[in-house]
Amino acid sequence: MSDRVGVVYDLGYAPYDGERLGRRGAFVTTVKDGVFRVFGIRRGARKKILPFLLLGLAILPAVVFVGFAFLLSTFTPDAESPFGSYSTYFTLAGTVVLLFVALAAPELLIPDRRQGVLAIYSSRPTTADDYVTARASALFIAVALFLLVPQILMYVGFAALSPQGFATALVDSADEIPRILLATAVFMVAYGSVALLVATVTSRKAVAAGVILGTFIIGTGVASGLVQAVSVPGHRYAAFLALAQHPAHVTDWIFGTSDPDIVMRSAGFDPWMSLLIVAVLAVISGVVMVWRYRSWM
Repeated sequence: MSDRVGVVYDLGYAPYDGERLGRRGAFVTTVKDGVFRVFGIRRGARKKILPFLLLGLAILPAVVFVGFAFLLSTFTPDAESPFGSYSTYFTLAGTVVLLFVALAAPELLIPDRRQGVLAIYSSRPTTADDYVTARASALFIAVALFLLVPQILMYVGFAALSPQGFATALVDSADEIPRILLATAVFMVAYGSVALLVATVTSRKAVAAGVILGTFIIGTGVASGLVQAVSVPGHRYAAFLALAQHPAHVTDWIFGTSDPDIVMRSAGFDPWMSLLIVAVLAVISGVVMVWRYRSWM
């Protein structure tokens, strides 16, 4: 029987002696990780294709529009805009945002649960409330890029091309800034809260994405059909199901415009009702997410 000789290796282990950022640092890191994840940053090339393609689709019309104004001296944005107004561009970009949140929300929440990563978060200063808030913040930051970047391009681009001068045009249009910010917040909450709620109660990313799109798109189609079916008792209340159009209805209110194709408007409901529905869904989403993650973490 041969003798066995044990060997001890000195791995040079040293405890962490850097700055301990605590709960706030963990929160910021979770938000940053979420933004990187939804855009596929520091991941494979395939993970980057769809989010950046969608971002390009949201920004491209604004770039083309400003380009026309630069190249054609006879081009007048107010009269010849293919979008009509800031509110119409929000509706256009909102379609792209809906596709993005259907992909991003499941990507933010589901892998952490399926891969058992929540236990690692729990071992740090991060609480369940912190985790939910950080993931929601990451999604809202990403959505803000889709909505604000094209609006800023148009706002600054047209001011730079204005015959009145750049500074004067910026000041004259400054009243649009709070409206743009409010409309952005409405779209963020309206789409993001429902998407996060679905991702919380679903265990597969593909299923979650399908449910999110179906809830918005099919629900809006059903609402439109029922509202027009005047023979159905209480048919006008089916307009509440048009989740994809509630932020557009509120945005029209913010900018003082009117889109006759919005189901809530054709059913005779004021924009504040759409705002109330958005707020109620956001509260329900927040309560369910916090409750579920407190039981998991």
